[in-house]
Formats: sequence, C-alpha cells, structure tokens
Amino acid sequence: MKTLKIRARLSPAGSRFPEVVLRQLLALTITVGALLSGCSKPSPDSPDVIVLQTGRMRGNVYPPALQNLAPLQHYPYLAGYVKKVRAEAAKTGAKVVLIDLGDSLGGSFASYATGYGNMVTLFNEAGYDFVALGNLDNNIPPAALAQIKGAVLCPFMAPDGRPATAGTQFAARRDLAGLPVEVLANFYGDTAREKFPERFPTWFGTTAGDVEPVRDYAGIVAKLGPRPPGALSLLSWMKFESPKDPPTAFLAQLDKLGVNAILAHRIYSGRERDAWSEKTFYAWKPPVSENILRDNGGFTIARLDLKRDGGSWRVLHQELLPMTANTAPADEDLVKKISLFTDQIRRADKPLGDLSEAMSEDQILLGCLAALTEVSGTQIAAYSRQSIRDEWPAGPLTASRVYNSLPWTTPLVQLTLTPEQIARLGKFSGMVLLKRDDLPAGQPVVVTTSKFFGSLLAQELGLPAGTLRDAARGSEFDFFLAYLSKAPQPLNFAAPSGWTIEEPRGL
Repeated sequence: MKTLKIRARLSPAGSRFPEVVLRQLLALTITVGALLSGCSKPSPDSPDVIVLQTGRMRGNVYPPALQNLAPLQHYPYLAGYVKKVRAEAAKTGAKVVLIDLGDSLGGSFASYATGYGNMVTLFNEAGYDFVALGNLDNNIPPAALAQIKGAVLCPFMAPDGRPATAGTQFAARRDLAGLPVEVLANFYGDTAREKFPERFPTWFGTTAGDVEPVRDYAGIVAKLGPRPPGALSLLSWMKFESPKDPPTAFLAQLDKLGVNAILAHRIYSGRERDAWSEKTFYAWKPPVSENILRDNGGFTIARLDLKRDGGSWRVLHQELLPMTANTAPADEDLVKKISLFTDQIRRADKPLGDLSEAMSEDQILLGCLAALTEVSGTQIAAYSRQSIRDEWPAGPLTASRVYNSLPWTTPLVQLTLTPEQIARLGKFSGMVLLKRDDLPAGQPVVVTTSKFFGSLLAQELGLPAGTLRDAARGSEFDFFLAYLSKAPQPLNFAAPSGWTIEEPRGL
C-alpha cells in the first residue's frame, strides 16, 4: 500500500492564497493502493509521462497593474510550475502533457474586455496541448477558439451529430515529442441531462438548437483511426461530483475503449477537514486524477505521474498543488505578455457613477428587471436572484464592478407563453417577474429574459424550435451596461409605473 500526499505550502504574506485552504490541503492525505496495480512498496521508477491538468480558471488572468480589479493572481506561478516540470522532465526523458478541463476562458471582466485574448495568451504561452470546453464556455466565439494552439475539445453534440461549437472536436490525438496522446471530452460522466436539466446547456456555441452531452465514445474513438502503439488515452471529466458508487457501466465502456486514466474536476464546498479523503473513486478502473477547487476559487494543478508497464500505464504518483510563489517562480515572460492588455481593460472599465452606500443584490435584481421592461414588446420581465453574484460596494461604480455581479454574456430573448406556462417559471429557483398591470386576462403574453432561462423554460415545456426570439443586440451584460450608462444619478432602482413585482412559486 502506498500513501500519496496532496501537498501544499503556506504562502508568503504577499500571495494572499487563503491560509485555511492551504492548511486543509496540508492536512489531506489520500491512500490509493488499488491504483498501483498490486505494488506493496513505493516504486523507485521515474515517470515516463507527467500529466498536468487545470480547470475552471474563469478568465481570472489580469495584468499586475490592475491588481485593484482582481488582487488574487495565480497564473504566473501556474506557468512557472509548468516550466519547472518540463525542465525536470527533460533531464529524464519524460513527456509532459498539459490539459485544461474547461470553464476557464470566460467569467472575468478581463476576458470580456480582451475578447478572451488574456486566456488565449495564457494557454498558448504556457503550451497547453489540449483545452476542453465546459458548460460555462457556451458562448465563446469560434474566432477566439481558433487562436488557441492546442486542440480544442467540445463535450456537447449538435442535433446533426457534429460538435456544438464550430472548429472544435469531441476528441483529439496529438503526437507530443514521440508520445501519441488522445483526449476525449466529457461533461458530467454518464449523467443524463434529464436528471439535472438546469446544469446542462440546452444550446451551445454555434448551435442555436438543442444539444446533448457526448456519450458514444466508441464511435468517436473509431473516427480517430487506429490507435498508435504506446499511445496514452485520457478522458477529461468536467463536473465530477465524486459519486458514492462508481458508474460501473460507464467505467467498463471506457476501459474497453482503452482509456488509461480519467482527469476529473470538481468544486469542494464542504467544511469537514477530511471530507476530501472519504471517497473511494481513486481505486476506479480507469484510475482518477482529480483537480479540486475549494469553494470555486483559486488555481490548482493536479499532477499525475505515469510509467509505461508493458501494454498499460502504471500510476506512480498523484498530487494536487495550489499555485503560489512557494510552488514555483513566476513566469515573468508571461506576465509581460498579459501586461500588454492593461490599457485595453482600463478603457473598457468605464465609470458609471458613484454610490453613496452599498447596493444589495435584491436592488440590483430590480434594476435588471426594470432594464428588461425597456425591450420593445415586453409584457413580463423575468430574471433570477441566482444570476446576481455580488452586491455593489459604496463608492465609484465601474463596468468591472457590474460584471462581477453579472458575468453573463448570453443574449436576451423573448418568447410568448400562456398563463399556465408562465406559472412554470417558478420551477426555476429564485425566479422573479416584473409584470405589466394591464396584462390581458387569460391571454398569451411576451416574456423577456436571458437565453439561459429562456432555453431552460422551452425545454421544460417541450416548446418547438424557433420559440426563442432575439430580443436585443449584444449580451445581457452589454444591455444592462447601456441601461446604467443612461440611468439618472444617483442610481435608485424602482419598478416602473404600471408594473408589479411577483415571485412565482411554480406548480
């Protein structure tokens, strides 16, 4: 039995990585005997392959000069650690594979302001071999993806059977300095979309219609062609929720296809110190290398060291590392390249006024609803409390502060619904309506909302294709930003005259 430790070093005062997170990581030890193929003592072997995986960075890559917008910046140490590992691997002849599992391109004001150029620069300069898309990457334009040098993978399928985003693949195989490596993109294992419809995108990328998560990996692997001798096959699993019981049939499918390891990602929000070590999925076949983010924050790299063992691969070592100045020296070349975006981000961070006191999330929600009533033809404006991510503090209000509350770049849509269908809006947690007081009794009405909620509702009600109609140019964030730019000062959101707030409870 071999004990593998997930290592964390306490960061210096300047790094600001939450000390409680590091202490919990430091205390964490995972025992994974079954992964070592029966070995009873530590192997002295050096790895043939080192797999490094990241995920859910959410665009948080800012120039140092803009530390006031995003003080916690871990990407210099991430890139520095990759350089360090590659230098060490070069001495032994080991190959290094670098993969991102998704939800990393968007989600920050920097990504929005640079057209995702900040993340494309990170991926290219750090030398990512594969970049998978997650459900939060549903609106990244193909033009941005085309700039990424690594293979871009999509785990969602359009109705015609092609990847839901143009220019992407369900799986890719690349030769990395003589090592053939293939990666299959996955979202949520083998979980059916119907089980948690709110967690799956109903549209994605360049596909306006319904999309499904990829599940038929046999057909995908077959299209890659014969697997070269000595190849390494990996599955990227975004939204891994460490199930109590292994998905036996799914794992058997992967094993039959020759998948050598699963690269998984999940968000940990528990409070128990030992909760991470209570699961048993480390003994799965194929074995799991997991990247865990505490409370959806911070950068970590999951490292998996593999040794060629006849016709298979043997796990030598697993490690989860937070990216701080103690982990590796900063990659100053990358920092210089990210700094080139400073002026672009500053110009986009337009002033919108001053707040004499903090504005609560409920007040911001009312402002969003009031803005939606200005879309032509709107009879009901619908938005969710859960779409508001943070309050606005007192002081200057700028575009970046607004984005931190509303990091959504999906379009606004309209759909016509009956009163019975409108009642179903209450099914979605936190949904709030702003309704005209003069709605015609018993008649269909026009609802304006985000494409995310509109598509969920259309799916729930089984509405036909074409139900959603574009309501305004640009994204919901752009629309709200334009509304704020012309709003009278000081900001004081209220329901327009002739409109009433309602919180449906569902059926």
